[in-house]
Formats: sequence, structure tokens, C-alpha cells
Amino acid sequence: MICFCRKFRDLDSVVLTPVFFRGCVQNSLERFFGEIGGGTTLEIIKFSAEQRRVVFRVPQEFYERTRAALTLIGYYQEVPCHFCVLRSSKTPLDFKKDGENENCEEL
Repeated sequence: MICFCRKFRDLDSVVLTPVFFRGCVQNSLERFFGEIGGGTTLEIIKFSAEQRRVVFRVPQEFYERTRAALTLIGYYQEVPCHFCVLRSSKTPLDFKKDGENENCEEL
């Protein structure tokens, strides 16, 4: 699982939804890693538009590709942005220890 904080130059002009976030990441994976990258399974576990945070699961064999693709994303809905990895873990329990994601909506 990986948790991301999105930073936008103009937050008011973007629509933050799990579907758009997932599509943005999938497009980046496909752009940089071709069909294999585009076929990566991304399962969103928690999403908070207010905190601009997403917790999602990706198969371990695609972890490095996914992290690289996120780093290379420069735009979200035509707005300059930056994705920041807050934490990553092989188990979901690590995210629940400190209550950091209490305001995230379970999906």
C-alpha cells in the first residue's frame, strides 16, 4: 500500500475523485511503461479529497514502476501538480498505527 499527498498549483480548478486519481496514475504508468505498466492493478483503499490523500494497493512486482510513474506526473486535469509519497508498506496495518488516515473515506 502507498499513501500520497497531492500538491496542486490551483486546487480550485480540479475535481478530486478516486476515479480521476486512478486514471491519472494509470495513464502515467502506460505512458512510461507501455501496455505492461498500463495493466497494473491499482486498488484504492481510502480516499480523502479534503486532505488530498489516497491510500491504495498495488502488487509488489509493480511497486517500483508505480512509484516512478507517480513521481513523473506533472499534471492532474491540466493543472500542474506534484505527488508526494507519505508512506509505503507491505501490510495495511502500518497505516492504521498512528491514526494518520482517520479522516480518509473507506472505499
